[in-house]
Amino acid sequence: MPETLGMGQTRVSAPVRQYDPQDVSVSVDGMIITGLADGTFVNCEKNEDTYVPYVGSQGEVVRAHNANHTGKISFTTDHTSPSNSYLTQLANATRLFPCKVVDMNPDSNQSAGGAECWIVKHPNFDRAGETTEMEWEVFVADYEIL
Repeated sequence: MPETLGMGQTRVSAPVRQYDPQDVSVSVDGMIITGLADGTFVNCEKNEDTYVPYVGSQGEVVRAHNANHTGKISFTTDHTSPSNSYLTQLANATRLFPCKVVDMNPDSNQSAGGAECWIVKHPNFDRAGETTEMEWEVFVADYEIL
C-alpha cells in the first residue's frame, strides 16, 4: 500500500519476506543431516575466485578464468545428533560421495554442492557440562551453486 510522504512523494512498502531454517537441508551421501546446531549451521563457499584479474604496466586489464572449481561445505551438528555416527563412517571411508545444501525458502531458493566430495577431517571431540557442537568440513571437487 503506498504511503504519502508529503510534497507529492509516496513510498511503496515492500512485501514481507519470510525465512524458515527448517526449509534448509544438508544432504551427505543421500542422507539428510539432522541435529544441526543453533546459529549459523551451514556455510558453502568456493575455494578460489572465478576470475583472476591481471593489470599490465599501462593499465590494461585482463581477466583469466580460474579452472579451480572446488569448494567446501561446512556444517555444525549438536554432539548428540544421530547423523554424527554416519558422518564418522564416511570420514573413515576412502570413497567419494555427493553433498548438497538446498534452501527451499521461496525468497532465497538456492542450492550448492557437488557429486565428488569427502570429509576433510574428523571434527574436534569436545565435551562439557552441556551439549557441545561438532563442525564437519566437506571438500567438494566439483562445487557449483544453482
